[in-house]
Amino acid sequence: MELATKRNKGVTKTDLLALVKGQYSGDPAVLLDRVAQDLLKDVSDGLRTSLAKSDKELFASEAAREAVAASLAEMLLGDGAVGPQETKSLPVSRWSPEEVLKRTGMSKSTLYRGDHTKFYSVIPPAMQNGRAYPAWQFVGDVPSQLPRVLEVLNRKSRIQVNSFFVSERDALNELSPAEVLAGLPFEDRGAIAPEQSRMLSLPEKARQDKVIALAALEVADPD
Repeated sequence: MELATKRNKGVTKTDLLALVKGQYSGDPAVLLDRVAQDLLKDVSDGLRTSLAKSDKELFASEAAREAVAASLAEMLLGDGAVGPQETKSLPVSRWSPEEVLKRTGMSKSTLYRGDHTKFYSVIPPAMQNGRAYPAWQFVGDVPSQLPRVLEVLNRKSRIQVNSFFVSERDALNELSPAEVLAGLPFEDRGAIAPEQSRMLSLPEKARQDKVIALAALEVADPD
């Protein structure tokens, strides 16, 4: 990877580190596409003497390039990790499956296998089936924190899971579990009270433990 990024002046190690940390200001898909082309060039150059023309064309094909780009996206973005820029609040929007794939770079199989274990979906408004993914769960460190909470909530329905995460709680100083887990307020929230700011500033593990404790109470509640 390092050799490839050195030769391609448009892609640097700094770019890739920024992408992994969610601080890359450009289009992550374009960056990964350029890296994929570099890797394919390395492969085809190294095997040029031993491959037939048809084989070299296969390595250079659009399908091969896209496959490498998809693999890089999953590796660098951690199957659904952070977006391309730093955020100071949680989005209230919901993404279609196609939007999740485009924005996170994960594969379709990873998306559907991970539903209700790594992240969760809800039924889109005015529809009887289908999936929509609350966008907040793909921000910052949430993808690494969410699976433990979903494990506790695994017997709850999609509606119940979403209601749990987005409803304000007295035990969390009128913040929602989603906000506490992320350490960020929702974008449509007004002013943050001092006690809420202190809650959001707690260490990651402390915030996760608070949300897990609430989730355990939610499961234990017969209602």
